[in-house]
Amino acid sequence: MTAPDDSAARRNRPNRIEALTGLRFLAAASILVSHTSEWTAPFTSANPISSAAQMIGVYGMPLFFVLSGFVIHYNYARLFREWSWRAATAEFFVARFARLYPLYFFFFIVGMVSDFTVNWIHDYLADFVKLVITSLTLTQSWFYIIVVNHKILLENAFGLGWSVSTEWFFYCVYIVLVFAVFRLRRPSTTLAAIVGFSLLAFLLLGYAEIHAVRIVDLARRYVTDDPALTSQAYGFHRWLFYYSPYIRVMEFVLGCLTAQLYMLLIERPVEPLEHALGSMALWIALPVLLLIGIFHVTSTSIAPLDHYIRFFTLNFGCAVPLATLLFCVSRYDSPVSRLLAGRSLVSLGEISYSIYAVHTWTLRAFLRPAVDFNLANGTEALVRIPLAMIFSTIMATATYRLIEMPCRRYIRNKWSGRLQAWRDRQLQQNTLSGAPAGSV
Repeated sequence: MTAPDDSAARRNRPNRIEALTGLRFLAAASILVSHTSEWTAPFTSANPISSAAQMIGVYGMPLFFVLSGFVIHYNYARLFREWSWRAATAEFFVARFARLYPLYFFFFIVGMVSDFTVNWIHDYLADFVKLVITSLTLTQSWFYIIVVNHKILLENAFGLGWSVSTEWFFYCVYIVLVFAVFRLRRPSTTLAAIVGFSLLAFLLLGYAEIHAVRIVDLARRYVTDDPALTSQAYGFHRWLFYYSPYIRVMEFVLGCLTAQLYMLLIERPVEPLEHALGSMALWIALPVLLLIGIFHVTSTSIAPLDHYIRFFTLNFGCAVPLATLLFCVSRYDSPVSRLLAGRSLVSLGEISYSIYAVHTWTLRAFLRPAVDFNLANGTEALVRIPLAMIFSTIMATATYRLIEMPCRRYIRNKWSGRLQAWRDRQLQQNTLSGAPAGSV
């Protein structure tokens, strides 16, 4: 749990939804399982272990981003509703900086040294400067830049930091988006906005994928003519539809809209009919998520369908059932919500950011070459993978207690007094001018 401080915003936050903290761990675990299988137990042929890990890995980043939108709006909407925009924005960014940046910065430095990126200073100074500036400003995922060895810039040093950069973009969007979301004052209108936005997202992304060849050609002409544009792993298509915040922000927005729906209903008692409909929605969302994962690693008899399933799993494909899951476990009591709110999952959810950040380094101790899949190697993988995950979780506990929490507490306490003085001045000015507290 985040350490207490003197922040007025924290004292005014709504009650925690423990099930969402449990889901935060499942998001980190999804990525951890996928990366552990891929990096520490690779095989030269198709096998059920790799297929299962790929299926599980589909849910990680979409869950992080949709959950982020939900939690951010749930926790900070009142801030922007009641305070001046300047004071709310300052409080918001200090809180989010304290939450993300210290651990991110630590592992960025580790990555620069560990991967010998500092060697670029001698032969690739311009690339080194680009990497340092974009990484320190959390903007590396905002731009498609190819650097040393035809690799996309965001893959260097702390490669997993791309999601932190994308998350930072979400925060910049939120401080404006929040006022549009405030206009949704009725549950029916908000639900209609969720449905309409989801359909629009699918239509826009589908249209973009239909014209993907033209988009890549335009990128080659106006962005870069680097041959990496044709690379499946590092090409412009992959960056645009998977890494870039301009596409992934749709998942975040859906999370914000879902949180708005939840907040509009939070004071209403759950009637039996609503509870039955909510249970039905939950038990529809879960099989849909399972089918998305299955079809991601298997093939149907329809090639275009396979193509678009794999395309949408890069971005918005899981967003709607995940948003449904978030709403249902927050609003309704069920075996799923009780499981997610269990003490073990909540405790692991607290260190989920550390799990995500640390595993790119801890898994290196378990790397091995790709081998043929057989009974002996498969059995060894079933031991290697859980052991590597347990080791990563232990180390994540250490970074959470020694780096993440102390730095977060220090930054919040350091700035709490200054922010309080600023808020007092803003309140005094609003009182004298007759403006409402939440005016922009």
